[in-house]
Amino acid sequence: MHAQDLPPLFAPPGMWTNDNWFVQDGDVFHAFYLQVPAAIGDLGDWSRREGWQHVGHATSTDLIRWTDHGPALVAVRRTWNDLSIATGSIARFDGRWWMVFTAQGQAPGVGLAVSDDLMAWTKVGEGPVIPFSQPYEGLWQGQPLQWRGCADPYIYPEPIDGWHYLILNSQAVGAPLEQSGCLTTMRSRDLLTWEPGPVLLYPQWFERLETPQLWTRDGRWYLYFGGAHDHDIPARYLAEVPEEVAKLGRRVNCVFIAQAFEGPYEPIGKWWITLPDGRGGYIHKVLPGPDGKDVLLTTTGTQISRPYPVAYGPDGQLVLSKPAVPSP
Repeated sequence: MHAQDLPPLFAPPGMWTNDNWFVQDGDVFHAFYLQVPAAIGDLGDWSRREGWQHVGHATSTDLIRWTDHGPALVAVRRTWNDLSIATGSIARFDGRWWMVFTAQGQAPGVGLAVSDDLMAWTKVGEGPVIPFSQPYEGLWQGQPLQWRGCADPYIYPEPIDGWHYLILNSQAVGAPLEQSGCLTTMRSRDLLTWEPGPVLLYPQWFERLETPQLWTRDGRWYLYFGGAHDHDIPARYLAEVPEEVAKLGRRVNCVFIAQAFEGPYEPIGKWWITLPDGRGGYIHKVLPGPDGKDVLLTTTGTQISRPYPVAYGPDGQLVLSKPAVPSP
């Protein structure tokens, strides 16, 4: 296939996208993502996103060719969520689709929206279901750890012992900023009322553990996150990670593995993810593809990548292959 014949990587016309999340309904895959108008002029200047960033929506049957459906969820003036929206995730419960999302504005926190068809969404309530204005406490290695939520709620798609679990990009209270990043949990019976659960990960390596995802395969639990440094890089991190990882810079795609939901999650084998075709990408998602086999999608540039086939090595670590349909 000639390069000019390859379908382009997807981004909505006139938009920059990042931080994808996906859900499958029958044979149709739904992609949700953050988007801002390209007219803001400088993607690297995050302050320009304020007031513009919202959730976009597209569908596909092959994870390659996408149809844009425009904005799915936006901030609204003179409401509690009046500034912008950041990353979220979706689960099905009680016959409907529920989206948790990062709400920014007068009352920052985890917002909740509901849909019957994944197309039309309605925000639930008059404020966040998990406010970021207060600290919470969970157990980490048998000891209480106070934390504050930052962003990126990931709701595990199936209940565990009757509880819906949400994993949150958080920071430990009182820790040095550059080492404060942790992944915490909240749990709920009805998605409306939440209480703290265990802390899943606190490596003291990163400022933030961004946009987590949790899935299980062959008796192992996989915890993905984007390790982020915006200020100092901790000496502990540089001393404990391989030199190859330290050279990756201030954003690292990570997968830790455990034998049980509550952990402990460990960096096993080559726990940092690089794409086999040499492209750059940040914030990955793993999901069953059209043939039922796992694939990885990411944001590359400001577009949705091709699906990368995922295999699992003897120790459980992810092994990626080049996409069957290459990027143009």
